[in-house]
Amino acid sequence: MPAPYRGVLLDLFGTLIMFETVRLPTLEVNGQAVRTTVAALGDLLAEWVPGVSREEFLAALLTVSEAMARARLDAHVELPSRERFRRALERVGCDDPEAAVHLSRAHMAQIAAATVLPAAHSELLKGLRPGYRVGLVSNFDDTGAAYEILMRHDVVQYLDTVVVSEALGLRKPHPAVVRAGIRGLGLAPDEVLFVGDTFAEDVAGARAAGVDAVWIDAAGKGVPPGAAAPHAVVRALPELLRVLEGG
Repeated sequence: MPAPYRGVLLDLFGTLIMFETVRLPTLEVNGQAVRTTVAALGDLLAEWVPGVSREEFLAALLTVSEAMARARLDAHVELPSRERFRRALERVGCDDPEAAVHLSRAHMAQIAAATVLPAAHSELLKGLRPGYRVGLVSNFDDTGAAYEILMRHDVVQYLDTVVVSEALGLRKPHPAVVRAGIRGLGLAPDEVLFVGDTFAEDVAGARAAGVDAVWIDAAGKGVPPGAAAPHAVVRALPELLRVLEGG
């Protein structure tokens, strides 16, 4: 019989912290209200790229974001948020890297304000802390903002290690990201359980690192056809306790 788990690694968005798009400000684009952080960037855009509207910048940012997303599919490379904004600003005529820093930080402030820690998730963390080493492993393009979100919801005190893909330059499912979390816990791979909501990133990344995974299948879609099942499938994070009790 395998030894019981001694550590838990949690994904950030969609697993521990929830993101609510309805909390973002709105911007009218082609007659439709769009929820976007760019709606709050008007003053900064006026300062750094006078004459460029929020709508124009949003179009540039979306174009850059789509290109970066395609590029990272195979290499699993993570580029920082400020690089995404630098490229978008370059498309609208601004080549000052300082502008990208300020716009990215303002963007992240809006992202943080749209996050929520469900009460049941907070209780789970408190319940795990006495018996398990707990860490966070996230695909996110701003390490500083990740810590700000964790501090905003007062969960840093429950974590033994935090790994953010932007700091590594790699993202899940690359095994290096999960392995960094394992090392941070000071445990062996077979002593750790990884929990995440994205099959292609979280479950695949855990498997590549030699760690058992719990997949949060919130939509109830089931394991993708042809994919190996993870250690367990749950519908919500609080069900993790049942999994841990079952070994």
